[in-house]
Amino acid sequence: PICRYLVDPLAPPHNLPPSADDDVSGRLKLARDNRGFTQIAVANRTKMVDPEKKGVSRTAIVGYEQGTSKPGLREIRLLCEVLKVSPNWLIFGTEDAAVATQASMELLPRGSDTALEGILRTAVVLLALKGHERDAIQSLVLSLAGRQLGDMRLSALVFSSFAMRDAFRAALREYNVTPEMALEEVAEKLSQGLHTTLGNRFKLDDEGGIVNKESQLYPDPKPDEWENQT
Repeated sequence: PICRYLVDPLAPPHNLPPSADDDVSGRLKLARDNRGFTQIAVANRTKMVDPEKKGVSRTAIVGYEQGTSKPGLREIRLLCEVLKVSPNWLIFGTEDAAVATQASMELLPRGSDTALEGILRTAVVLLALKGHERDAIQSLVLSLAGRQLGDMRLSALVFSSFAMRDAFRAALREYNVTPEMALEEVAEKLSQGLHTTLGNRFKLDDEGGIVNKESQLYPDPKPDEWENQT
């Protein structure tokens, strides 16, 4: 369920792989083609969603797609509503207004993710760190949380984790993880067997195989490097 690499043909265009044209004109044409709309159809639909019934003319749309002119805020709003894409995707090519400089930043919550899901992902990734690195991050997090909640509520929050412990262990058993394993061993086991595009720049084929592994940001460590990290 967490390995989402198939493209839904009915999904909004912003879920498609990035366009070869790294600009508004290319993405606008990509979104229009994906919807199966002609330029005239888009122009007519913008009139329907425009409170002023002016819309965006076909001539203007031609100019946008050819790159000879750029849409303004009004035009962007109407085009995004008709083509069912977000302004962020149309302008930046990503759902994030500011593109992350590191692929790992994509693990942070965004889009349809909840903040709780983002925290869970981060907690699991902490397993891969060295012991002293985990201790430093945990100390910082507890210190910040203590300032926010105070000692009494912080202790109650930490204690609540015991209520979730059994459910978490049950989930881990699906990956043959036991409570007796070292954290590094848990991270090694959980990091095997799945190919996704989370936290990287991989492109996957229909079978989930990586087609551009040579361009990965973080190369796989050599076998002895993993042992040295533990």
